Amino acid sequence: MADRSVVTAKGQVTIPKPVRDRLGIREADVVEFEVRRGEAILRPARAGFLARFASVAPRERPERWARVRQGVAADVARRAAGGRRG
Repeated sequence: MADRSVVTAKGQVTIPKPVRDRLGIREADVVEFEVRRGEAILRPARAGFLARFASVAPRERPERWARVRQGVAADVARRAAGGRRG
C-alpha cells in the first residue's frame, strides 16, 4: 500500500515518516518536485553552494565583516602560497 497524505487549503502536505526515512529527509532539508506524465516525483535536493549559504552561525554578533574579509583574504593567500589551512 502507498503512503498517503492530505493536501491542506494552502497546498501543503506532510511527507509521511516512512517516506522521509527512506529518502533520508530531515527537518529543514530542501526537496525538489518534478512532474512527469501526470505524476509528481519528490526527491531530496542536491546540496549546492546556495543551499549551504548562511548555514554556519557567525562567531559573534554583530558580525564584523572587515574581520571576516581579512580572514578570507589571509586564507586565500595561504592556500595560494601552498600552505595548509590552520
